[in-house]
Amino acid sequence: PYFSFYFMIYTIIFFISCLHLSIAGNNETDRLALLEIKSKINDPFGALDSWNESLHFCTWYGLTCRPLHQRVTVINLPSLELSGSISPYIGNLSFLTDLMVQNNSIGGVLPPEIGRLHSLQQLWILNNSFTGEIPSNISGCYSLIELHAGNNKWVGSIPNALGSLLNLQYLSLSL
Repeated sequence: PYFSFYFMIYTIIFFISCLHLSIAGNNETDRLALLEIKSKINDPFGALDSWNESLHFCTWYGLTCRPLHQRVTVINLPSLELSGSISPYIGNLSFLTDLMVQNNSIGGVLPPEIGRLHSLQQLWILNNSFTGEIPSNISGCYSLIELHAGNNKWVGSIPNALGSLLNLQYLSLSL
């Protein structure tokens, strides 16, 4: 009887420890992804200065996190004269619902890893300098409700994959 009791207590402690490590690991994934994203961005006015090792990333400028698990849900950095490109690490922010970087000078291709953002509901990348094609695997953003991607330097045709976004209510691809 004593063995069963202690085994049960040990098992419970073990599972709680594993759960804690799992949550902490995911939290670390977000932090590392954000630092990689910052490394690809030129920030002339220092808006991203708070994105550093001394502060918890949920307190960084332009971010919103889920309170319970401390996972990034919103990146909101409009009109800051940011340039550079979006890092492929954006795809590691698995809880991201809103990416709003409109009215900047961010360029390069929109990385295909954007398609891993299954929770993404709003993508505001209008008035930037994105080039290349809109990645067809954007269809992986199956929660997408709004896509504002106009006034960029897109080439090619509109991907048919946009037709598979059943929740999409607003689409702007204007020149």
